[in-house]
Amino acid sequence: MPRPPTKAQAITSALAARIVEGELDPGAWLPSERELAREFGADRSTVRRALRMLAGQGLVRVEHGSGVQVRTAGRIRRAASDITRQVGGWRGFHVSAQSTGTPFTRTDVAEVAADERLARRLAVPAGTRLLRRARVQGVEGEPPVQTATTWVPLDVVERVPVLREVDTGPGGIYSRLEEAGLAIVFEETVTCRLPRAEEQEVLEIGPEQPVLTLWRRAHDQDGRVVEVTHRVVAGHRHELIYRYGAGV
Repeated sequence: MPRPPTKAQAITSALAARIVEGELDPGAWLPSERELAREFGADRSTVRRALRMLAGQGLVRVEHGSGVQVRTAGRIRRAASDITRQVGGWRGFHVSAQSTGTPFTRTDVAEVAADERLARRLAVPAGTRLLRRARVQGVEGEPPVQTATTWVPLDVVERVPVLREVDTGPGGIYSRLEEAGLAIVFEETVTCRLPRAEEQEVLEIGPEQPVLTLWRRAHDQDGRVVEVTHRVVAGHRHELIYRYGAGV
């Protein structure tokens, strides 16, 4: 059986929920250690440990002599549909992130072979050569918000060779695919889990901070999967918005 969370972990989770769900606004000061100890029925050393864990998740800032303050950096409010529209030179992450600050993307491009997992998602034989575009994205001056890794079969890359470049031009790879005559339809699945060690390092989060994991597949007009993207998102730095219904 899994071990129950420690008292400090339980306090951290409760406070994190208040912050992420908007009960505590950016810039607000948390109650004092004494008040929190009374509220949670814990000693002050346990509360202090919980606050350090909360700071490690990037949700608060500990101001010695003043208290603990909710970080003022706003979460990125990202519309799920932003991948389908281009605003200026941007599409996808940068469209939503511009309202929070100056977006950045660090990109690495390489050829890889499809493992069994990717082969299933792309509906290709295992070992098929793919182009991998691995990105770390966020807002300048703040820790990264997400990693986004894209895989494209090489025959698609031959049709759109600019995909090998770090900068694929205005609107990114989806605009290039559409310019090549591909009518793209997207399919996305979303789950949640605790981060792996390498994700903690890249996203600058603690082991107790949940991440969203999103798999997106792009189908062309013939139903072929021409691209797969896997995003790992620091949940407390990102709000994903879906809008649907009649007339949308």
